[in-house]
Amino acid sequence: MKIIASLVLYKHQYQEIEPTLSSLFREESVSKVVIVDNGGYCEWLSIFCHQKLEVIRLPVNRGFGAGHNTVFEQYANLARFILICNPDISFAAGEIDKLYQFSLNNAVGLSIPKVIYPDGSLQHGCKLLPSPYQLFVRRFMSRSAGPVNNDYELQRADYSRPFFAPSLSGCFLLISREVLHDIHGFDPRFFMYLEDVDFCRRVCETVHSLSYCPDAVVVHESQRRSYIDVRFMGYHIVSAIRYFNKWGWFFDKRRKELNHRCLSTLPLLLPEI
Repeated sequence: MKIIASLVLYKHQYQEIEPTLSSLFREESVSKVVIVDNGGYCEWLSIFCHQKLEVIRLPVNRGFGAGHNTVFEQYANLARFILICNPDISFAAGEIDKLYQFSLNNAVGLSIPKVIYPDGSLQHGCKLLPSPYQLFVRRFMSRSAGPVNNDYELQRADYSRPFFAPSLSGCFLLISREVLHDIHGFDPRFFMYLEDVDFCRRVCETVHSLSYCPDAVVVHESQRRSYIDVRFMGYHIVSAIRYFNKWGWFFDKRRKELNHRCLSTLPLLLPEI
């Protein structure tokens, strides 16, 4: 099999994820779509059928990363790649096929396509590894976060060209089976938020390459719940504490090295004349 797509759901209705499923089912390179029903709340899955679909029901919701880990454990050796796909993603026919060919042709272990909002504007799915200051300013001082975001979100990058970034958004990631063999999935200590940053950082410590792919485009709704729901803000804060406890708060030499590698090789947009 070429690609097995993994979706983690929690109390989602079919109408919410129908655009995502339709997009995945029609891709030639997607051999199977595995839905993880975290907590077993999606009753509609008991009657929904498709030749590409398989369902894993988990009795307890242990989080985004842990849900995808169940797919890795059961299917990672059966396909060339595993695709992490959020349930609020959609795309035109052939976009995953482009990402698949890009990853194969360039021996990329972890890749992300161009991610846009529904209005067509760019969503910055490629970032530097965060410092505590950057996350604090972005979350609690958003009105004055412009200069911080410019660097952290690589806003000067030329997104028409491929490039390395040490942190790729977990909304849509194509992961080779070799990467999964070496790093064994997401760290389950992250219930929600920053599990993708931690994952990418661990890939950076291997021989496998990470790359942004300009050839493929997906649309992401991006609900940003931690900005409107205090419960999700709590998840975000707890994950940030766990991330910096793991990798270092203010003295993190490796973060500086990886960010410097990204910035020193980043293709930049030409200044407007």
